[in-house]
Amino acid sequence: MKTTQIGNAWKGAERCENCAIRHLVLFSDLQKSDFDQIHQPIDDISYKPGSIVYGQSDHMEFVYTIRSGLVKLVQYLPDGNLRIVRILGQGELLGIESLNTQVAEHKAITLDPVQLCRIPHSVITLLQQNSPGIHNALIARWQKMLNMADLWITQLSTGKIRTRVSRLLLLLSKNSLDDTFYMPTREDIGNILGITTESASKVTAEFKRNGWLKLLENNHAQVDENKLEI
Repeated sequence: MKTTQIGNAWKGAERCENCAIRHLVLFSDLQKSDFDQIHQPIDDISYKPGSIVYGQSDHMEFVYTIRSGLVKLVQYLPDGNLRIVRILGQGELLGIESLNTQVAEHKAITLDPVQLCRIPHSVITLLQQNSPGIHNALIARWQKMLNMADLWITQLSTGKIRTRVSRLLLLLSKNSLDDTFYMPTREDIGNILGITTESASKVTAEFKRNGWLKLLENNHAQVDENKLEI
């Protein structure tokens, strides 16, 4: 993990104000007067694939905006098994639940090289008290998180295994920034869908043989979306 602390609080706020993906992130509706209230540094942090951003039940003092890359959220069950409950990408907010509970509900693990902005809770609390923009943005983020949770439950946890794998690949493809997407490992596919690694491997191999799934370099892939609409 490599951390670059932005020189001072104003420089950090100025960077947020001029961020290339600002339209996607929590601060999208803030005005210059709102940024003037930020008096704590916002850190820009780079992670290698497989890095742990935070652990389940960790005490949290920050939330994180994903500037680039993908992060999986893992939840451990009482029996020791785990499920991947979401995969988040550019513009998404990590650890939003900790704004209420101060505790992380999931373990956040990077899937590829990831760049995050680490925002102190105190900055968001201050802005929430003084700016309708940040309040509205937080409400929208909560709603988006609920919608995503519903989507993963209804589409990825029901139906035949082949159908669920297809739905997952289509979801990853349609949410990608270009015509390729990050291809989870067979183990991760199993942990997302609640199926065995063997079943995940069998179905993806079938899709590959049929020409519906093409594996590329750097753990990326392409799919024929029309063929996978099953």
